[in-house]
Amino acid sequence: MRSLIRSLFVAALLLGVATSARAQGGFALKGHYIFNSSSINDRKTDTIPDANGFSIGAEMVLPMGIGVGVSGYTSTGKTDNDAAETKAFTVLGEANYFLKLPLLPVAPYAGVHAGLGRYTKDDLRDPQRPSIKDSRTQLGYQLGVRVQLSSLLGLDAQYRRVSTSAAESQEGSLERNQYLVGVTLF
Repeated sequence: MRSLIRSLFVAALLLGVATSARAQGGFALKGHYIFNSSSINDRKTDTIPDANGFSIGAEMVLPMGIGVGVSGYTSTGKTDNDAAETKAFTVLGEANYFLKLPLLPVAPYAGVHAGLGRYTKDDLRDPQRPSIKDSRTQLGYQLGVRVQLSSLLGLDAQYRRVSTSAAESQEGSLERNQYLVGVTLF
C-alpha cells in the first residue's frame, strides 16, 4: 500500500511539472487537403460543385495557448449538368485556442476565421455566356486536433464551417462544411 501511495505521489508530481508537446506551442508551417461539402441559396438555385482543394499557411501558437495564423487555399471544379468550371482562391486569417495537455502529444483546438477571396465560373459549352468573376468574404469557425508524430512533424484533422457571401449583385450565399487533413512542420 505504501508503494502505491508513493507511486501516485510521483505520478502527480511528474504530471504537475510536465510540459506540453511542441504541437501546442511555437511557430509552424502547415499544409492541408480540403474536402468541401456545399449548399447554395440564391434566386436561381444554381448548383456549385463541391470542389476539393489545397491549403498552405503559417501559424504561431503563443505560450497561453492562443494561435494566430494565415493560410491560403484554392480549388477548381466542374459541373456535369451545365459544363461549367469554377475556380476559387481565398486567404484566411484565423485565431485558435489550443488546449494544453501535459505529457500528451495531442492538441485539440477551436477557433474562428475570416477571409477574402476570388470566385470565377466559366461556361465551357458557350464562351459567349457571361462568366462570373466575383470577390467574396468568408466567416466561420473550426474545430480540430493536432497530433505530434515526431519533434518536427504533426498531423492535423479539422472541421471548418464556412459562411461565404458573394457581391450584393449576385445575392447569393454559400454554406460550406470543409474537412481538412494535413501535416504541420514545427
